[in-house]
Amino acid sequence: METKIIESLKQAQAGIALFDADERIVFANPAWEQLISGVAEEDLIFSETELADGGMISVCFVKPQVSQSERPDLANSANDAKIGTVIIADDSESNRMVARRILQSEGYGIVEASNGQTVLNMLKRGVNADLILMDVEMPDMDGLHTTRRIRHMSGPVSRTPIIALSAHQSRDWNVIARQSGVDDFINKPIQRQKLIDTMQDLIARRSGTNGDPNALQKRSKGARIGRPSRPESLTSPVLDVRILEQLYTDAGDEGAGCGIEIFINETESRLVKIDKALSEDDMTTVRNEVHALKSTSGTFGLRQLSELCETTQTVFEDNEPDESRLLSLSRQVVQLAPTALTALNLYRRSRSISSAPNA
Repeated sequence: METKIIESLKQAQAGIALFDADERIVFANPAWEQLISGVAEEDLIFSETELADGGMISVCFVKPQVSQSERPDLANSANDAKIGTVIIADDSESNRMVARRILQSEGYGIVEASNGQTVLNMLKRGVNADLILMDVEMPDMDGLHTTRRIRHMSGPVSRTPIIALSAHQSRDWNVIARQSGVDDFINKPIQRQKLIDTMQDLIARRSGTNGDPNALQKRSKGARIGRPSRPESLTSPVLDVRILEQLYTDAGDEGAGCGIEIFINETESRLVKIDKALSEDDMTTVRNEVHALKSTSGTFGLRQLSELCETTQTVFEDNEPDESRLLSLSRQVVQLAPTALTALNLYRRSRSISSAPNA
């Protein structure tokens, strides 16, 4: 079986290489050697997956060449100068999918990473990114530590524009992120136009502002710092249809439906972890999972669950947290989530049925 796999990899047209934990090549197929030695780096797209033992599988292929007549209208694009490559770093697959769908519709090439170390490995290997979307809280290496590491790298890569993404609804986190070296800060759930406007501003400034001498002083609406409004109360609806309608508009029917399905699977796993951690008095795991759930549930319109998670996290962040209240709130999260997921799944099915050809 192993021999057959290797033979198949040798025949693949995409470049495929396997690196060990010390970043040494263990295997590379002929296509990898040809592409790396014969094609300029800016004309290649890399997709890398970190392995459990610290190694990595890297796949590269030539960027599709689009003729001038087939190029999309970039008048309203997030990148007026050119379509570039964006690294999306987030430990949530569903969050990455939403961001990927939004940016691919704008014409960007996307490379995904589930933690900060993977981002660093990509950049060290020569992956050229026009911008990085960096989740603040990720396992192994968080987004702010990763940003500081990037800013200390040598060469132009150290100046790569970085937008921090976080579910933390406070100006303090905005300031902390900027002090770590990020260029801008966007709260989750991501709003399409805000993201595009902010990216447009950053990439234009990095590329020389397209000849506009006043562009350095310009800031998009999405790039302005402001204190986000706090949730009114936990009496908000379980499912905010407006958020979901916008998600379907931004990511398309297929992208939104697939993202919801991934989110439901992710959340079911999170609930098992929270329930197990509560039984073992492992409040660190509870805190981490509640934070992740706050971020993703807001993206998919589960406002009541998102606000309950935010309240729980606020108690976690107190200097002397009330343990009995933490336990009560965490159990409420586990109890509310299945109802919220059922409502979300019903909405997804109704959209699927209504968009069916014979509907």
